[in-house]
This record gives sequence, C-alpha cells and structure tokens, in this order.
Amino acid sequence: MRIRYYALRWSKLILRLCIDMLLIPFFWDTRQPGWIKFGVFLCSAGREIWSVDDNSTDDEITNLLTENGFPVSNISRENTATFVEIDYKNINLDDFYLWSDVDPKTSEHDVWRIYSIPKSLWSCKVFKENFWKTSDILPISSGFSELE
Repeated sequence: MRIRYYALRWSKLILRLCIDMLLIPFFWDTRQPGWIKFGVFLCSAGREIWSVDDNSTDDEITNLLTENGFPVSNISRENTATFVEIDYKNINLDDFYLWSDVDPKTSEHDVWRIYSIPKSLWSCKVFKENFWKTSDILPISSGFSELE
C-alpha cells in the first residue's frame, strides 16, 4: 500500500480518475471547557490530501498510520474517502508540523491544521455551514464524525 497525494484548490477538490480513496486523518478534542479543538491532517501545507488504494483494508491503513505516529481511534468510509479519527489523547503533536508553522503557499511539509471552535457556536447550524465553507475543507466535511 502506498500513499499518493491529491491537490486541493481553494474549496474545490481535484480528483484524478482512478480507484483511489482519499485518506483523511482528523481529531476532535473536547477536553477544554467551552471549546472544541478540531484538527485535520493535510499535505503540502494544506494544498493536498493523502490517498490510498481503494482496496486498502482498515488494518492496512491502521498499521500504516500507527507506524507513522498516528494512534488510530476509528475508521469510517464514505464514497471516495476514508476518514480516520485519531486518538488525540495519545498523539504527540510535537512530532508534526502545524499549519501555523509553515508558509501555506510554498511549504511542502505535511501539517495538522487545527481549529478552535466555541462549543456554544458549534450547535448553530448557520455557524457550522459557514465554518465548513471558510475552512477550505468543505468538499470532505461530510465525513467527519458529529459532536453531541
């Protein structure tokens, strides 16, 4: 199994015609009172997304990510994407670049893009819709687990 990259163009996902699935590691952290921390792992400073062969098994994906420092909590699949929820309590973010550490226009580093969201706003449908639109990850947003 090998990982490939797909380019993102500001809110529009560019897909090649092949039998690959996007691979999207993410986490939710709700430990801080009043706040939700949402992180999504992106390539080339957020301009690309990983992909894997369509026939990759959950065990293969789990092994690949675990070997690279991503403690897997849950895997779900939706159409052309595999969403991998990462165990936020057990990941060492110091081992990774953050989006705020790099120049998103020129960097080739893979990064965690982390958003801090007030819990009070997350229950608002209008806020949620606008969040996905302005985050530049709208094309893949439907696969993320929903918070209570």
